[in-house]
Amino acid sequence: MHTDPTDLRGPSRLERCPDLPDPLEFRDGTPVESTADWRDRRAEIRQLLRQHVYGYAPGAPETEMTTERTAGVCDGAATLVETEISFADLPPDAPSITLAVFLPSDAVEAGRSVPVLLGLNWGGNHAAVDDPAVTITETAREHGGREEGAAERGVAADYWCVEHVLSRGYGFATYQSADVDPDSGDPGEGIRPYYDDELPGPPGTEWGVLAAWAWGLQRCVDALRPMDSVRAEEIIVFGHSRCGKAALLAGATDERIGLVAPHQSGTGGMALNRDNDQEGIDDITGAFPGWFADTFAAFDGQVERLPVDQHCLAALVAPRPLIDTAGARDYWTNPGRALDAVRAAEPVWELLGAEGIADDLPLYGDDEIDPETVGSICHYRRETAHTLNEGYLDAVLDFADVHFDGAR
Repeated sequence: MHTDPTDLRGPSRLERCPDLPDPLEFRDGTPVESTADWRDRRAEIRQLLRQHVYGYAPGAPETEMTTERTAGVCDGAATLVETEISFADLPPDAPSITLAVFLPSDAVEAGRSVPVLLGLNWGGNHAAVDDPAVTITETAREHGGREEGAAERGVAADYWCVEHVLSRGYGFATYQSADVDPDSGDPGEGIRPYYDDELPGPPGTEWGVLAAWAWGLQRCVDALRPMDSVRAEEIIVFGHSRCGKAALLAGATDERIGLVAPHQSGTGGMALNRDNDQEGIDDITGAFPGWFADTFAAFDGQVERLPVDQHCLAALVAPRPLIDTAGARDYWTNPGRALDAVRAAEPVWELLGAEGIADDLPLYGDDEIDPETVGSICHYRRETAHTLNEGYLDAVLDFADVHFDGAR
């Protein structure tokens, strides 16, 4: 019998949140009863999340892309496609995104397309694999991470397990978060200042760092979808910790993304804000004020007034598949409240005719993910603290195999 070490009072605390907003009820109390109703409610939720939590991001800009292909990387396992994504409406000195895409060599040679795992990284694309073909960008040299040796190739290879992902028949794509915003605490750095005059919301609702990173992921989707070797409808967006928050936001607000997989995303990600006894709104906005719209901090001490919560963000993914992965000993990210968000979002999948939670949750590392035991929404844990490893990536790919009918 598995127990949640962050919640010793039972498997769910939803009953402790009588004010939890119902994703299937409009703000005026009108129930959501049809798919057409949901489209309107979905738009309302998205607007509320922009206004009160993440801020308003700009729309999709006109992009300019330059691409270089290198075969035989990763000891012959992959073809590397590096694409620089720049923005036609911005001056030449504006930031650009360097997207690195690793495609299985056998698929490229056979002319097959593959699903792609798109993961947001903070250490630089070169850190994901130990291969000299991957460009170490100037942004990576300046913002390559906190650890000594962060500019070394392959320093995060055991974290991303790219060759293992390739062996599963999936492509792997990544961009460094600092390409869009270095998360330095200086609002004058990164892409946001170039667009702030064009944002539609009132003062205080300008996009934060998380919304900027999510916007960057969506620009990577712009680049991936036209690639011959990529299955355009089978792009998985993934991220760990703060990058998981951005991945969830990107996937929830971009219906082109085929599957959404936030990992240990915590507050601002999958964990509910209400009754969150780990990292509350005051904690996260105090430590990382630039991550959110300025309006979010106003709900410190009065979270019951927040007209949305994280289950509403998760519900925007429906009816597409969503897997939330968590560490059973990762207490700060509060996996118990993330599990409650999954449960509270499930009715939206059911309304839309998709299978919700097909088995008891949470699933653990020794539980099999297959068509008989998993639905379109899942919460999965391993007995770890705050980390990413091959076991978590396998869980995401096993889940994707179910919903994409396999990678091969």
